[in-house]
Amino acid sequence: MKLSPMMEQYISIKKDYEDCILFFRLGDFYEMFFDDAKLGSKELELTLTGKNCGQEERAPMCGVPFHSAESYIAKLVDKGYKVAICEQIEDPASAKGIVKREVIQVVTPGTVTAQSMLAEKENNYLACVYTDMQTGGMAISYCDISTGELKVTEYTDSDPYETLLNELVKINAKEIITSQDFAANYPVDEIHQITEAYINTASNEFFSRKSSLEAIKAQFDCISVAAIGLEEDGLSVLSLGALLSYLLETQKHSLNQITKVQTYETGRHMALDKATLRNLELTETLYDKRISGSLLGVLDKTHTAMGSRKMKRWLREPLNDSSEINRRLDGVEELYGQLLIRNNLKEALKGIYDFERLAGRIACGSANGKDMIALKNSLSVLPEIKELLSYTDSDILKEINQEIDPLNEVCNIIEKAICEDPPFNIKEGGLIKWGYSEELDALKDSIKDGKSWISGLESAERERTGIRNLKVGYNRVFGYYLEITKSFYDQIPENYIRKQTLANAERFITPELKDMENLVLNAEAKINQMEYDIFSSIREYIGGFIRKLQSTSEAIAKLDVLCAFAHVSEREGYIKPVIDDSMEIEILKGRHPVIEQSIGDGLFISNDTYLNDKDYSLLLITGPNMAGKSTYMRQTALLVLMAQAGCFIPCEKAKIGVVDRIFTRIGASDNLAQGQSTFYVEMSELS
Repeated sequence: MKLSPMMEQYISIKKDYEDCILFFRLGDFYEMFFDDAKLGSKELELTLTGKNCGQEERAPMCGVPFHSAESYIAKLVDKGYKVAICEQIEDPASAKGIVKREVIQVVTPGTVTAQSMLAEKENNYLACVYTDMQTGGMAISYCDISTGELKVTEYTDSDPYETLLNELVKINAKEIITSQDFAANYPVDEIHQITEAYINTASNEFFSRKSSLEAIKAQFDCISVAAIGLEEDGLSVLSLGALLSYLLETQKHSLNQITKVQTYETGRHMALDKATLRNLELTETLYDKRISGSLLGVLDKTHTAMGSRKMKRWLREPLNDSSEINRRLDGVEELYGQLLIRNNLKEALKGIYDFERLAGRIACGSANGKDMIALKNSLSVLPEIKELLSYTDSDILKEINQEIDPLNEVCNIIEKAICEDPPFNIKEGGLIKWGYSEELDALKDSIKDGKSWISGLESAERERTGIRNLKVGYNRVFGYYLEITKSFYDQIPENYIRKQTLANAERFITPELKDMENLVLNAEAKINQMEYDIFSSIREYIGGFIRKLQSTSEAIAKLDVLCAFAHVSEREGYIKPVIDDSMEIEILKGRHPVIEQSIGDGLFISNDTYLNDKDYSLLLITGPNMAGKSTYMRQTALLVLMAQAGCFIPCEKAKIGVVDRIFTRIGASDNLAQGQSTFYVEMSELS
């Protein structure tokens, strides 16, 4: 038997998205069919039903309401599935035959853009890896499309695979694209196990140099990739080109939020391998994966989501350049000493929304009216921040002040055009302020009389008919109506035309009400369309300021981290370390930043550390269980790392020669913050 036309359309679309769960739009629902339905019903705990498809057996089917689809998509993506969203691309009312449908977006773990699906204080990186099987060289590019951040590097090491693993763990990639050659020669399962990322293996042809160069040149509007700091025959081109191609394939629209690519060398930052990142508990505890009990839990007193994401990057990527480290420390020192300025900056930062991601939504055309108001409110704080920074002297704070653009044009157009409390849906009107568009205002004026007639109809008809509980109502399906309960059926006038029957009431319409309804609803449809067009043009105008929005949000994030470092340093009694290029580490009366907080004031016994490259290059630490060996080793590593990230440290005096790498492998497992040593944890697990 032949499939029904609608099911033929479904099968035709599904063929191109075999590796995805297809969300197929039918009216107010996204439906899944056949194997997708069986999988979706199991993973989302939905009822599995069936639909006539033209064959003897009904097609397995389950679905979710389109207005709440994001939460269901988020669950599937979290479980490691790709979801293709297939929409109706023409109005069903005017369609001839089957409504045209096509996939408008593919959502994967690394390409999530919906605000509700993103962790506010965590970047969502998609990484792409390319390996030259002859030279052993590797390139990795990674992008957060919610912010537009894009970075790329390449290297040839004695152990490039280990370097790759460390980079992937450091950035905490959610999805990794690799080639078939890579998957055949490297342990992809191990990468998945270590990073917990979704691994996407693409064909070798996907990494062709020709298509990669075309994708890069198109994205950055350049004649040669040399203009953005890349070499045409480099490995970076293949990794970056494949990444951009994948993003275009999944997003189905231009990537306007990606305005630049940043090349970097893996040696520019302190090298922290995967074991060190895990054992030092920089951003989460080893034992139960919580922020509380980690170094981030102590230091993150930022007030913006952008600042929190920036602090995570600074802790995972401490600097290796002593002059850059001292620039950060000088900024922290000034904010530490200028209490009034720091407190005023902190208050101002509280009024700033995540406009780094707002800019991303504006660039890809998904921002709504509430996003615009959040952007305006954020930008309106910037002049105050610039004024406060004008009283500072350190180089980094002066530079931040120069990088902050108050974007008055953007602020002004949103202030003039967008209502203060706009609806979430941008196609239902209520967006544009009175006075912004004369044509829109005239159209709104034209239906005032009709609306006032309808609003006065209820009292007029109650008086005319004597029906005390007569109501005038409206819904989208039936339009306007007069509702009368059964107890007054004998008083219904002859000119009332029955429209709908309810359990205890009837709904009617009159010829006059029908005429007025046509007048009002037709005008309202025009008003809503006009408001949508105006809003879209404003959003497009603001899209021209994406670069400025991104550079300003970057500056605000840096300022937020420096303020947080200064605040914690003053509150906890940290001091400014001396950072130079010597081969010496001297820490006097150092304290563990995390443990001293978890055990209370005065109980942590401070200790000294001295290391150099001559007569004190090695310390051999011995002692019984729970004597503090692991604590002392981690404490030294954390203080050096904090200093090179640009933060003051808990001690009386410190002189640190820049460290280019930290190795930390302490026991099998421990939980020092909760008083559990390696031996204790091992014995507990054994029992």
